[in-house]
Amino acid sequence: MRLVFVVLVTVMCWTTVSGTALGAANDRTERPRADCAVTGLSSARATASLRLSHHGRTHSKAESTVTLRVPASWPLAADLLLSKKSAAYRHALRCLLRGEPAGQGRAAGTWGHSSVRITSGDAEFRVRLRADAWIDERRVVLGPWRIDVGLTRWTMRFSSPSALRSAHWDTVEMDPGTPGVEWARPMPSAGTGAHALVWKSPATSALSSDQIQVRTAPPWQRAWAARDGRDLNNISALGNVLWMAGATALALTAVRRARARPAGTPASSDEEDAMRRLGEWAPLSLALGTLGMLQFGSAAQDVVRGTTVSAVTGLVLAVLCRRGAVLPAVTGALGAAAVASSFLPSSVWALALTGVLALTAMSCGALAWVGQLLPVRRPVRLRVLLPSSVTLAAALVGCHVWMSDRAWGRVSWLGDPTTPEHAQKFESHLVGGLQEFASDGARWLMDYGFAVAPLAALALLRARGTSPSTSQTAPGPPDILLMLLLYTSVVTPAVAYYLNNGALTWIGIVLDVVVLRLLLLVGDRRATLAQRLETSGRPLRELFDESHRADFLARARQYRELHAGLRRLDGGQSDETTVTRAAVERRLRRMHQWRNSRASSGPAADRLPSRVTVVDIVLAWGPKATWWENGRQAAACAAVLAAPASILMVWRGWIANGSWETSTWGAAESAFALLLWMLGWTGAGFLLGALWRLLPGRRGPARALWFTLAYALPTVLDAGGRTLMDEGLGDMAFDVSLTLLILTLTALAMDVETFRSERRYWPSRLSLLLSVYQLRYLALQAAYLIAQVVAAITIWQFVTDGGGPVEGPAKLLP
Repeated sequence: MRLVFVVLVTVMCWTTVSGTALGAANDRTERPRADCAVTGLSSARATASLRLSHHGRTHSKAESTVTLRVPASWPLAADLLLSKKSAAYRHALRCLLRGEPAGQGRAAGTWGHSSVRITSGDAEFRVRLRADAWIDERRVVLGPWRIDVGLTRWTMRFSSPSALRSAHWDTVEMDPGTPGVEWARPMPSAGTGAHALVWKSPATSALSSDQIQVRTAPPWQRAWAARDGRDLNNISALGNVLWMAGATALALTAVRRARARPAGTPASSDEEDAMRRLGEWAPLSLALGTLGMLQFGSAAQDVVRGTTVSAVTGLVLAVLCRRGAVLPAVTGALGAAAVASSFLPSSVWALALTGVLALTAMSCGALAWVGQLLPVRRPVRLRVLLPSSVTLAAALVGCHVWMSDRAWGRVSWLGDPTTPEHAQKFESHLVGGLQEFASDGARWLMDYGFAVAPLAALALLRARGTSPSTSQTAPGPPDILLMLLLYTSVVTPAVAYYLNNGALTWIGIVLDVVVLRLLLLVGDRRATLAQRLETSGRPLRELFDESHRADFLARARQYRELHAGLRRLDGGQSDETTVTRAAVERRLRRMHQWRNSRASSGPAADRLPSRVTVVDIVLAWGPKATWWENGRQAAACAAVLAAPASILMVWRGWIANGSWETSTWGAAESAFALLLWMLGWTGAGFLLGALWRLLPGRRGPARALWFTLAYALPTVLDAGGRTLMDEGLGDMAFDVSLTLLILTLTALAMDVETFRSERRYWPSRLSLLLSVYQLRYLALQAAYLIAQVVAAITIWQFVTDGGGPVEGPAKLLP
């Protein structure tokens, strides 16, 4: 009964959203007047301008401004003062911008992003319309302008609305931006600024506006970006395939190394299962990702292909789960039903049913496979798996229909909702959107399949890190490879995505591997536990283990107390426990002794490195006994900090600038972007903790700084490439700033947790932290000043940076 209830509620919610969209065209029953009284507009006056902006963005931006001065004697003029949702207002504005029925056929999106401002006077009404669009198609229609995009040349044509053909156009201005106009017809009357041309109406006659044409040669970067979705899509897909191939090779290499060097002897069953799952998923994800990029045939054929891919993917994953015959049977039945429904005649309900069935089949297999990676002994049951899959599929379909309805509202705001033609176009719009969903749904979900391989790698790391027979105090070479896979797939942002083309994205995985390796090489020389004892020359990481923790914690407390006594002596103070400086220094020297009763060779006693204190060693070991537990501790702390930071980044990159409304996938992509930001920063926290004993730096914030420098280096190189391509930098600086903040706070929490046994003796964690770091008032003031400067720079960058173009905010893969 619970299963039936969940399914019914989910389907009801989905049909409610869809029904709202389908009924949107029928909610407006008020019929405005049919006559536009075009003859009353012969005394109207108008101006128009178009401006192209090429620099600091991926696609060129076109901005159109039209100002109309409508005489108050026009019969529909007063209707312009009504509510924007009223039928009379829309009818009056439609008459101005489209004219009589002959003008109804103008492109639906011509004025789709317009901002309308209307003011009234005694003798006229002033109507100001501003619209903008990205030049990313072969033809862009924006208000009275049409932009035809060629390979290296763009042609702009001006054509006034049919209702305003008899109006007096005072000026028409066109600014093509750099490098200017190659030719113009007719020749302009004047010029303004560096490149703008102006056509002025003669005093005695109207401007012959329908004959204005201008050709320009835009910067090659913007010309390339405007055509990449059609002419260069295969090159972009090849770059993404190469990235996936690199990640697959890294995963398979890690599995081979893990088999050769298991954490225990022999390898545990958990480790064997984790290695098998990662070895299966790595090549499968490459094959599925490549298959998802293929497109062929008509829209109906793409629906069948996309549905078949979803069904086959779900079935394959269900079989790989090795859970018996029930799960593959259920998944296969759902997939077969989806494929069968894809052959039905195209309609809103048929396509919606196809989408729900296809994604349910795919989600059922995928969630079952991912469920195996969770730290639970029992697999996710089918009675939980199936409702979850139906809920996810129905939510995605409902979001897609809702976004299609919002898109239709933007492009049809000048349409007449009372006409049968409007209803037919609305239904065709929904059908087209659902065809896109059915054909691209599998590919869209597969684009996020790269996040599954890191989960499989994390499961293998957990199996190795928690193996009862392991003796590793730090990650071994196989673990480092698995962390490299996690680092490049989830933690770092995508780089080398230039001109809206992913041909060079494979460079990102190379940079990530090289940078993290360099960081570990620095750690081999500068990490605290890499330092060598003065007499035997053996590194601390070979000698120190969890059995030394209690002794070194006690010595670290004594060390801090003795240094506090030295500071009091320096200040001219003395007490019963601090008699002379020489006595204190003798105790400190004795504390610097290393007693190694377990040494099989060399002296049983030695001295710590001269630049390392007992406090440094305790901080370098971390709060937990194993590197896996350190990583889990840091990940938990980073996840708490990542939640508000992720919301901020999604708001800035998707919501505030309207990016989520530019695609029917926008709502779902925004939700997934929030999840990916959180996974990225949580993964960064885990790697910081897991590599804690290998990173350079004496204290936690220094380790966080080194890790952030490694994180930022590819971003800096990518910023240089974007500068060469004359593209905006977006949120790069803000991303790095937040990463440093999250990791620094995580590192501080790790250091406090390391000395948790002393927490009862201090009024707050901050007091304990200051005692551990042995900070004095001057250091506190300096730290406070630096924090203010960093905060001011970050806030200034956040407020003033426009964030780049809205066409492609992305955290990870393009």
